[in-house]
Amino acid sequence: MDRGSRLDGVGWAIVMLSCALGGAMSSTAAQQSAKAPAAEKMPPLSYVCPMTGDEEVIEDHPGKCRRCGMTLVPIRLDSVWTCATKPLAVIESKAGRCPIDGTPLVQVTAALSWSCPGSDKESLTPGKCPDGSPMQKKYSPRAHGNHNPQHGGQFFMAADYWHHLEGTYLPSGVFRLHLYDDFTKPLTVAQASAITADLVMKDPQSGTDKTIPLVRSGRYLQATIGKLAFPAAMYARVQFKPGGPKNRFDFTFESYSKEPPAATLTKAPAGTPAAAPPAAAAPVPAASPAPSTSAPTPGSAPSTAGVDPALVPLPIPETVPEMLAQLRTRIDQIRGIIDRGSFASIYVPAFQAKDLALALDAHTQELPAERQRIAQPAIAKLVRSAYLLDAFGDIGNKQQIVEAYDMFVDAAKNIAAAFPSQP
Repeated sequence: MDRGSRLDGVGWAIVMLSCALGGAMSSTAAQQSAKAPAAEKMPPLSYVCPMTGDEEVIEDHPGKCRRCGMTLVPIRLDSVWTCATKPLAVIESKAGRCPIDGTPLVQVTAALSWSCPGSDKESLTPGKCPDGSPMQKKYSPRAHGNHNPQHGGQFFMAADYWHHLEGTYLPSGVFRLHLYDDFTKPLTVAQASAITADLVMKDPQSGTDKTIPLVRSGRYLQATIGKLAFPAAMYARVQFKPGGPKNRFDFTFESYSKEPPAATLTKAPAGTPAAAPPAAAAPVPAASPAPSTSAPTPGSAPSTAGVDPALVPLPIPETVPEMLAQLRTRIDQIRGIIDRGSFASIYVPAFQAKDLALALDAHTQELPAERQRIAQPAIAKLVRSAYLLDAFGDIGNKQQIVEAYDMFVDAAKNIAAAFPSQP
């Protein structure tokens, strides 16, 4: 999931398609009270555009925004595990359970900085406060940093990189469409009033497509579609402004959506960093960085309770056969995610596969020249298709996802063919 990593030229061309380098919440910053160790490992600096609307621009070097010309600003982007509906209230470095409501932790991308108590001045490196005490870590929400469902449904980003939505299918037979901004904050009633949508599904009697208008109910749109056999496949056509294009979002429900339990504060387990009281902070428009696939601490297994195994980061193996084996596993995981319709999660194994391909690239010099001519283009193709899977997964277009997956599989086969069979 190395969305915040340094990318090659091909990667940056693709990343402009995707809000996949990122996450999102409200404009409230949450602090982690633990003191920053002097020699702790820090995420690398990225450079993002401060202009609202250009959040997807991210570079690994200083310069000007390629879209608006503004000077890029430095930032450290980190991937953390937190509560899905209480982002950054709890900060963890690995999967587990939310101590607030007991739901599985989710990964979000946040801005990492250091500050002193009572000061609004932030630093991109840890240091000392005027009183000699260590500066404290601070995690701030980022636009496009949280693409996790808020109501137990399926979450997507629109092609305009600002609107986000979540579809839920309730036991009452109601399909509901929740609407969000780029910080995964619910749209106001006034903002939602400009949006129209309908739902297209197969009529169980005739087998033909049936279109059902979605009716506004406060901040969301909904329609009664009855109780369908699972998996229940359908797609929404959403028009975000009058006269604008209709955006298609595909949904496949394996079961009814389950609303997360109401937040009930419980005692956090030992070692859980507690967030400082929220302090008002103006949001800084972000590029779309994504969670990192940094490996777990050696010797420790990540807690995976309630987490899809395809979404758990794994260390890059040291040998080529092990890398190829993990690459085959990612192919199967991505196929499963497509079959389930969980498109918003597809970037995780896609980017893990991308990291494996780049690790294999370091071994291409060990191959004969004719095999290098197969391996190197195939690796570039897999990296490109991984970013396409990420972008189309966020947008929720199944046809484009399948096309990118076919490219991904073809590249993986060529990579495997280029490396000699191992005993």
